[in-house]
Amino acid sequence: MRLILVGLLFLMLPLSGCQTSVSVQIEDQDLERPTAQANLKVTLLSKARDIRDKPRDQVGRHFFMLMPGPQVKPDEERLDRAIPKGVKTALEASGYSVTMLDRLREATGPVVVVQIDDLRNYLHLFYPLGVVWGKMRLSVHVLTPDGKELWAGATEGHWGLMASLFYMSGFETRVQSDLKANLNQIIAMVSSEEFKKQIKP
Repeated sequence: MRLILVGLLFLMLPLSGCQTSVSVQIEDQDLERPTAQANLKVTLLSKARDIRDKPRDQVGRHFFMLMPGPQVKPDEERLDRAIPKGVKTALEASGYSVTMLDRLREATGPVVVVQIDDLRNYLHLFYPLGVVWGKMRLSVHVLTPDGKELWAGATEGHWGLMASLFYMSGFETRVQSDLKANLNQIIAMVSSEEFKKQIKP
């Protein structure tokens, strides 16, 4: 019995200091700016579509000796609200004046909707060493107020791998790196004439 308790304590010790929340925010100065600013108005849906089959608000998960541990979630607000705010920052960096709406049917013209196609980060910890890896891919859709798709573009995404020591899991570094790369790809996307044509009333 004592050996079992010691074994459980050994298993739980690394998990007790696990990182369980991360920031999903990007400052505009961290993003690339196109040379030609759009100077257009655009409407953005305030909630992202999430087509992942994993728990919707999850950005990562701990694994210890191949056993699943705590989930990692955004620390400010739900993921489907945080990602559109990042896209809003990217649109503003591109020269757009952005209005956010909660419902598609409230719009009077084309609406930009961001979709989370892939977002996952896993820390495999073999105490005290571990590896965290992850990836993110987003897509941008222009819809009419009744839901008809006018245009869509997907990012190439971003992924990475890094070492971990003790409880310093690096989830936030991974998520920030992937989000920044995806938003810079979205900036290139929304700077195209094809996109600008679709969002004009």
